[in-house]
Amino acid sequence: MGIFDRLDQVVSRTVDAINEITFVFTPMAATPNGRSKPDASRSAIEDGKGVFDYIETEYGIELGVRKSYREANDLRALQTGREAFLSVDRAYFPTVADEPQQGDIFEFPEKPDLPRFEVVSVRRDGMSRLSIRLVHLGSQA
Repeated sequence: MGIFDRLDQVVSRTVDAINEITFVFTPMAATPNGRSKPDASRSAIEDGKGVFDYIETEYGIELGVRKSYREANDLRALQTGREAFLSVDRAYFPTVADEPQQGDIFEFPEKPDLPRFEVVSVRRDGMSRLSIRLVHLGSQA
């Protein structure tokens, strides 16, 4: 293990200690056209810690110009929204088989105003963390 790997682990734990939010991870399994259900072959995490963030994004919407046939349509960022990301230390998911997969569920019990989230994609940062892109599942009520 190189010096930078050890430093990254120290910094990763410090970031978690300062910005952490508790999460509950539930692995899910689904058939192609069926509903998902908890996956018993992978372990759930009841009290994980990670850094949750909403990042503001702009979505392009194609506008049709109706003045004349010579003017082209354009792509403008008229719609803005937020994307949810969770940064997690890889210690929670030691092997590739343990890592979150598309469709798995994350919940944040400390923040009741946040809905449940479903995993869209998972990327490694090249060091000791996973960046998990999430999408809203809506409220449970």
